[in-house]
Amino acid sequence: MTRLASGPSRGARPLPEAVPGQFTPTPAPTDFGHGKARGRHATALGEGFGWTVGWSIIGTLLPGSGLLAAGRRATGLLVLGLALFTLSALAVFSLLADPVRMALNFAVDSNKLLLAVAGITLVGLLGVILVLSTYSALRHLAAPSSGQRVLGALLATALVGVVALPTLKLSSYAMIQRDLLNSVFGASPRNADAARPDAAKADPWAGTPRVNVLLIGSDAGADRVGVRPDTTILASINTVTGDTVLFSLPRNLQHVPFVAGSPGAQAFPDGYWCPDQSCLLNAIWTWAEGNPRYYPKSRYPDPGLSATEDAVEGVTGLKVDYYAMLNLRGFSAFVDAIGGITVNVTERLPIGGSVENPHPTGFIEPGKNQHLDGYRALWFARSRLFTDDYDRMRRQRCVIGAIVSQAQPAKVAEAFPRLASAAKANISTDIPQADLSAWVDLSLRVKKGGSVRSLTFTPSVIGTTVNPNFSKIQELVQESLKPPPKPTPAPSASASAGASPAPKPSATPSANPTAAQDVSAVC
Repeated sequence: MTRLASGPSRGARPLPEAVPGQFTPTPAPTDFGHGKARGRHATALGEGFGWTVGWSIIGTLLPGSGLLAAGRRATGLLVLGLALFTLSALAVFSLLADPVRMALNFAVDSNKLLLAVAGITLVGLLGVILVLSTYSALRHLAAPSSGQRVLGALLATALVGVVALPTLKLSSYAMIQRDLLNSVFGASPRNADAARPDAAKADPWAGTPRVNVLLIGSDAGADRVGVRPDTTILASINTVTGDTVLFSLPRNLQHVPFVAGSPGAQAFPDGYWCPDQSCLLNAIWTWAEGNPRYYPKSRYPDPGLSATEDAVEGVTGLKVDYYAMLNLRGFSAFVDAIGGITVNVTERLPIGGSVENPHPTGFIEPGKNQHLDGYRALWFARSRLFTDDYDRMRRQRCVIGAIVSQAQPAKVAEAFPRLASAAKANISTDIPQADLSAWVDLSLRVKKGGSVRSLTFTPSVIGTTVNPNFSKIQELVQESLKPPPKPTPAPSASASAGASPAPKPSATPSANPTAAQDVSAVC
């Protein structure tokens, strides 16, 4: 014998008769006293507003958990499973792969960056939908008051911001990086015979033992006509070990020989020289631009750069594969963006002033561990009113070393939009964009295992800047390219009883000016 559930509906499902001693479930109510139906996931637990707030936050941090708490078991388990799988995959990837290398390689590929923007935007949109869906499902169970609804709306807005803002920032950074790549890096190097990596190989540099990059610091500006290289450094990199040698060329070199067969060698077979001694290395750029019969733009789109490369090759005997030029006015913005640099100032250096107007506007005072902003760092690298070119070249190498060693990833990331803007306006190079992933690998070799040494061609090395010994310069260049000597190991601690301890290896740089020294040792 059965009884029917009360109600007007036809075909009402019969309820089983109560059996003595056996629990009979009571149908879940549909109102809970609030006058609103709760849906098929409603429970009789009486969840409150605090419960909604807590699980909304937890559901944002651990996607899917809030839906489970709201009774959306199937959807919640699916989302939670995907989230845990993704987190596990990322953890395994960080342990087994090289995430830094992968991220850098990703960041130098404009096509991948565009896909990243689409992917990040999609993930952000799905995250926002999930946050709102979770909060709506949880609020439905709590039946909040009017005031609680307002607070809940504010909470939901804040949680949407937690999800949306990071994705918007990442998308923005990806687009800035893509614009930077397309603005600075071209499709091919200027020199058809430049040493190029082979991206198809596991080691793209396997067939290229060495690559040479001309680093130019120019003082071009609105108040200057043309470009005058204020700093000329040839960086020669061993692609196997990452060992790098920086060859600093004085700006006032005379009788500079151009590489054989170049237009410059045709114009000056005995070297670049003028009777009034105005034909200096840093004047070659302007000379080439003013003499199109030697460097016509139809063949040399950048006459000054081409002539300067020919001169550097003639001086060092090394082939210039690529160049990178920085307008020194942009250098100041770059240093400010990374939070400044800390260097040792060994003498009082004037800010401003010139030979024609020897009245500086200020000074950088001597002292160890001086923290300099961009403006003062620029003058630390450029000042020569009361010193000479060779001391300035030493300070420039110190600045390069300080930037490489002190630039912190967090600072760089925070200042990235400003850095990118400064780079677009002040950096030019002919390193192809398609080769950037190989250059990432090479830079990591330099950073992790390579040494960075420098050799400056001072008068004690070359005799004089008026009539330098260029044969000796090329001999010293070849000698410097040999692998650096390994550091002397520390003496064993197991010295015999009563014996005097062996002295520690000296950190003082070699007194031999003709030997390349570690950059950190000259600062």
